[in-house]
This record gives sequence, C-alpha cells and structure tokens, in this order.
Amino acid sequence: MRVFALIAVILILASTSVDAYEIVAVGGWWRMVTSADLVGGAGTDLVSTYEGSANESVLSISGCSEPTDPWRVDVRKTDTNWHGDLALSVRRVSGGDGLGAAPSGGDTYVPVGSENAEFFWGWGDRRDICVQYRLSGMSVRIPPGIYSTTVTYTVVDL
Repeated sequence: MRVFALIAVILILASTSVDAYEIVAVGGWWRMVTSADLVGGAGTDLVSTYEGSANESVLSISGCSEPTDPWRVDVRKTDTNWHGDLALSVRRVSGGDGLGAAPSGGDTYVPVGSENAEFFWGWGDRRDICVQYRLSGMSVRIPPGIYSTTVTYTVVDL
C-alpha cells in the first residue's frame, strides 16, 4: 500500500494599506494527508476536500479614526511549492469585536489566487475576526510531497 506524505502548509502574512489603517493576521494551517484519508482503503482515491478549524487565523484591523471609517480586506496567495490541482479558499466565520459595525461579506468560501480578491469589508477598528481555510482538489494523482503557500491579507481604505 502506498503511504502519502502530503502536507499542505499555509503561512499567513498581513499587509497594510498606504493609509493609517493596519491589519494584523495571526495563525496558519497545515494538514498532513496519509493513507488514512483514502476514501475506501487501498486502491481508492483520497478525500478531495479538507477544512481547517473555524479560527485558524485571527485578523485585527486598527488605525481607524472613527467607528464609521470604511475599509475592505483583500486576500491573495504566493505559492512556495504548490500543485496546480490544489485550490485554497478562505471564509470569515466571525465578526470579531470593536467599536465599528460587524464586517459584511466573506462568510462563504472565497477562492484565493495569486491576485488580490475582495474578501470582506467593514467599518472602524475590529479585532478577533476568525478565518477558516478549505483545501480542495486532493487526489492520489498529486505526487506526495510538501506543498506550501503564503496567504496575504491587505486592508484597503474605502
């Protein structure tokens, strides 16, 4: 029986906008895929989709002068060693806390690609916004190895 040593590593970075707003991202996610992930034992394919916990990364946005200052969070990834059949998505699972209104958008999975994509938006300083990851496209056709990418969150002043 073939044993898989496939590990997907997701590293997290935060990028600030040119304005006074700042975003801090803490956390990351990794998943080891082994023969235990075969759908029906030897000779079958792997489970194709994996989800992380609801709080794999926690985002905080600060630097707003008023609770009504609008902003948007964009997301992108930079592959270190990534297989083209793997797809990464991210979703916001909490609104966090703060003086501004709870964020909107991003509560369903958003595909993460090499270009910035709108993730969610909000107003005022917010902290402890929880983010979850989903990895899909896993298959026995992907060679065993360590696959990694870096996810970057950017806050944009609206």
